[in-house]
Amino acid sequence: MLKSILMVWVLAQNLGATQQAYEDYLGYTLVDEGVMPAELSIAIERPELAGRPFATLMPPGGPQVGIRIVQGGDSGYQPMKRLGWSAIELLVKDPIQLKTQLEGSAFRHLQGPDFLTDQKNILAMQVTGPNQELFYLTHMIDPSLSFLQPEPSPVSVGQTFIMVMGTPDIDNSLSFWREHFDNGIVGPIPYRIGVLSEAYDLPLDTQHPLALVSMSDGYGIEIDQYPEAADPVPAPAGERGGVILVTLSVDPMALKKTLPWTLSYANERGEVTGGIVTLPSGTPVEMAFTAAVLPAASD
Repeated sequence: MLKSILMVWVLAQNLGATQQAYEDYLGYTLVDEGVMPAELSIAIERPELAGRPFATLMPPGGPQVGIRIVQGGDSGYQPMKRLGWSAIELLVKDPIQLKTQLEGSAFRHLQGPDFLTDQKNILAMQVTGPNQELFYLTHMIDPSLSFLQPEPSPVSVGQTFIMVMGTPDIDNSLSFWREHFDNGIVGPIPYRIGVLSEAYDLPLDTQHPLALVSMSDGYGIEIDQYPEAADPVPAPAGERGGVILVTLSVDPMALKKTLPWTLSYANERGEVTGGIVTLPSGTPVEMAFTAAVLPAASD
């Protein structure tokens, strides 16, 4: 079972400047620094990132979902022009006030705040960060009325509660989650995604297939069907950036089927503690088990 989102890994052209912007305008604080392991970099098909420095930041109020900023972004990156992880959705208290607070910052306003449904329960806006990384900044008026039911943010800008992923085949992508996990799924349904339509010069009222995979803590994964023109994962050299990896908390006892590891992690007793899985869309995801388990005898 998918439990929670633990970490979002984002490429930066200038790590220090990006960290400063997150601290000054999102209120995030530094909790950890390090370098990208070579084995992990190879597993996500980004070997050039091996040894690159990173900084991990957390929101000021719990639950704590980190954003890990990794040095290595390209100036040619454009959000939503490639498959894979495409947007970070943060819970915020007041998108209207936040829009004013972000004026003159490294965060560029794209759309909103607007209500996402006729029920007027979800108010959101979209901005890009210092490296063109895409953020959805969302306030749920009453989470109990939504398919995903996260705890409201106690601070101006809170934690990541949805990760958005682009796929060339939404049915194939959903088959993976259904095959391995018993989490709830809604969709695919046609939905107007303005920032996606703008990225491909489509009419703003274009409807794209969209689905949601829920997690036990009220968080989720949004899967969007992308146009055929989307680049594969990873994007071409010179256009790489945005989110390169997402770490999820997983209860291994509730798995329906052994995960197809690209890279598995093990403790000193040889028990599996998690690893990297490459999704059907080519998107890498890191699974962190809530308890170590013996490796399966066979797949």
